[in-house]
Amino acid sequence: MRLTLKNSKKQLVPDHHKFTSDFNSVIFIVIWNSLGFFFIEFIMAYLIKQVLNYPATNLGLFFSFITLGGLISSSFIGYLTDRFSKRILVMIGSFGRGISYFGLYISIILHSLTGMYISAFLLGLGAYIFWNPLDSIISEKSSKYHRSSAFGKRRFALGIGMVLGTIIGFTIFSIANILTPLNDFIIYGAIPVYGIANFYAGIQFSRKVDEHKKFIYPEDLNNGLTEQDLESPIRTSETPVKRFFLLGIILVFTGLFLSSINVGFYRPYIQPYILENVNSNPSIVSWFYLPTALIGALLAPKLGTMADKVNPYLGISIASFFGGIITFLIIYTQNLWFFSFLLIFDNTIMLTSGFIFINVLSRVSVKHRGKIFSTITLFESIGMIIGPLLGGVVWETISPQAPFMISIIVEWSLISFFVIGIHIINPYLVESIKNQKRK
Repeated sequence: MRLTLKNSKKQLVPDHHKFTSDFNSVIFIVIWNSLGFFFIEFIMAYLIKQVLNYPATNLGLFFSFITLGGLISSSFIGYLTDRFSKRILVMIGSFGRGISYFGLYISIILHSLTGMYISAFLLGLGAYIFWNPLDSIISEKSSKYHRSSAFGKRRFALGIGMVLGTIIGFTIFSIANILTPLNDFIIYGAIPVYGIANFYAGIQFSRKVDEHKKFIYPEDLNNGLTEQDLESPIRTSETPVKRFFLLGIILVFTGLFLSSINVGFYRPYIQPYILENVNSNPSIVSWFYLPTALIGALLAPKLGTMADKVNPYLGISIASFFGGIITFLIIYTQNLWFFSFLLIFDNTIMLTSGFIFINVLSRVSVKHRGKIFSTITLFESIGMIIGPLLGGVVWETISPQAPFMISIIVEWSLISFFVIGIHIINPYLVESIKNQKRK
């Protein structure tokens, strides 16, 4: 039996049967874990490049160390996710991130670049230990017909946490810069607050989430199907078909790898570019960054619902095309209001395409989702290590505009990788994405 996704008016699973009863508890915890996301990215770019006056390559190294930590953890977390308690792994990851925030705070006060790198590594290590089992739990607690919507809700919670954390962080940062401009202990005082929030989130998750409670499909209960049945779609064993499927997998993951390099190649340098070419006041620029997180958080559930319905080939193609155009406009804008609008648009495009990908790739296997998410993370991590380093070198040796122009060409070139790759692997997914009727 092949399970299919249908974009039709007929609903097999009623709206109130999209998720398990404890799904909201899973999502709510994300708010506490994501308070520091946006502020840390902004403040470290400002501190390393503008305050400590290190070159762009050192800024790239900081983000590369975060990804390196994720690369290490992704090499084993998939195996652990499929074999051990996901709830405990989420708690361990949450505590690891909390510890890294305190290490980062101490390193900032001491102006220790080495300490910042170590803390960044621990942050990445804990983050991927946290997200891999959490994403597997979200997949298990959501209907396949609403998988993108489930991850849209996760992104909504993450966005809310980012907005709250950003308001707290930038409020303390701005006021402290006015009243006590030389007191790093107060200026960066929001960072240990984020650490405490991660400790709290890990404890609450362990107490309130039952990892054994999984979404049950009404049609599967009626037909007496088991999880093993769902893991065994109709497939042919002919060697040429297997090789064709392998080609699709190679294309998709090669595209993910190159796309990750491309994102790391330019995205860490948007903020320094704006500070050096549009407005040099970090406090003012920071408040123009805020709508990006706010609007993204508000739109995430709707974007996830849309991603459940959109044709994946068309959605990926449109997102990549307009993503390149937005990048081009960003480097030529001289208006902070327009810059903020472009970031919102760019973030919306990235969220939608991300939901489409997570929907497709979560369908490859039911029993091995942890390994699938881990493999995705592995390729993305390697790409995000290489990308910032290459971007920093290009910034310093060619021009500040060069990383952005190169990224546009790469982004458009990768459309064919994703479209062809997904088209090839689609017939062999456990949960097909063909537009057929739900049965």
